[in-house]
Amino acid sequence: MPMTSAERGKKYREKQKILNLNEFRENEKARSKLNYKKLKNEPIQEDNDIIKNEIKESLSIINDNEIDENKIDDNDDNNKNQKYSIDLNILKIDESGFIYYKPLKKRINSLNKSKLQPQTIKLYITSFKKIYKNFKKEEVDDIFENELIKLLNNSKPNLNYIKEKLNFLKTDLYLLIKSLNKNDLQTIYSIFTRINGFASIIKHIYPYIYHNQLEYQQSRDNINVNSDHLHKIKYNSLSFHKDDVMKIINENTSLTKRDKLIFALFMLFPVRRPIDYIRMFLIDKEPLKEEKKLINERNNYYYNGIFYFFRTKTKEIQKFNVPNELNDLIKDYIEERKTDSLLLDNNNKQYSNSTFIIHIMKVFNNIYNISFSAIELRHYYSTYINQLVKNKEITNEEHKKICDMMNHSYEENKKYAYLLN
Repeated sequence: MPMTSAERGKKYREKQKILNLNEFRENEKARSKLNYKKLKNEPIQEDNDIIKNEIKESLSIINDNEIDENKIDDNDDNNKNQKYSIDLNILKIDESGFIYYKPLKKRINSLNKSKLQPQTIKLYITSFKKIYKNFKKEEVDDIFENELIKLLNNSKPNLNYIKEKLNFLKTDLYLLIKSLNKNDLQTIYSIFTRINGFASIIKHIYPYIYHNQLEYQQSRDNINVNSDHLHKIKYNSLSFHKDDVMKIINENTSLTKRDKLIFALFMLFPVRRPIDYIRMFLIDKEPLKEEKKLINERNNYYYNGIFYFFRTKTKEIQKFNVPNELNDLIKDYIEERKTDSLLLDNNNKQYSNSTFIIHIMKVFNNIYNISFSAIELRHYYSTYINQLVKNKEITNEEHKKICDMMNHSYEENKKYAYLLN
């Protein structure tokens, strides 16, 4: 089967990354600027042959679910499939500056039937109820909520009832879009892609989703640590060198054993998402049957100096040896508690994601007098290891192994790294 223009464009860009990553990044920046000028109907100077060839190919926007990694663990495959280029055609711009984009001629993705995890469904319902109340000035009734839950669970909802409650979209869709922030827009898009017969709605919303992705990708590519004062202070404050980390652990007397372990999990092991550790339990034998369970029923485990990750964002099952220094801190913390089955506990109960994220920030603020979020630590660690490769302190193969330990793809990790002069 012949490749589509989007597939050809993606293949071409992947090749350029391999040949010359720095040149590829510069071309991507220039290409984004050209697209923005095209959007604004500004004159375009095409004086670069590579750029000329690039803009003939379809844009391939990379969807990074880690935008919201501190909020949810979203396994919605529909989000992963939003890698399609479109032309952003403007119908009009109103007095407030809101852009009315021309809807798509054809729906990009088919009806979404991917399996969602319970916490994702809960988040979607909570967000939608807030959106609905703010816009309609009325609450989502119990029947409507139950039918939406059925929809998100791939059960058999009463679609006629759902469509009746959403009938206002026929006249007020642009007003709704205009009232939403980026996260809320993504929420309703994720819900509406599951409603049979909503193709027209989706074709109107998708240009705004695409534009937000384009803005996000461009902002990520343009971050330069040395030109951003706060990023420079934060990045230079950290040291991922083992000796520097252990010095803090051994000499900072204000840290509890739990604080030391939290710090070590993000400084002595390639930085993973916080939720990977919230779901981690202590066991007394190797977990052999976990992978046979449904993914939303799995957990992660620590046993005998090994991390077992059965429930990850990529759905990949992973097993890694724990570094000796980190392993000692785990055993020290476990010995202090004696009975709890969790790797990390919050007053003898499991952390919520939001509470754990706040605790991470407090621990790092205690050490550095600057709070670091978990997603910032992933960015800074990605920057650090990419610099190691650039300085030839580690090989590309070693880099790929570290990316795997982060539950990151090799290419995504490069994008996650900030620029350094």
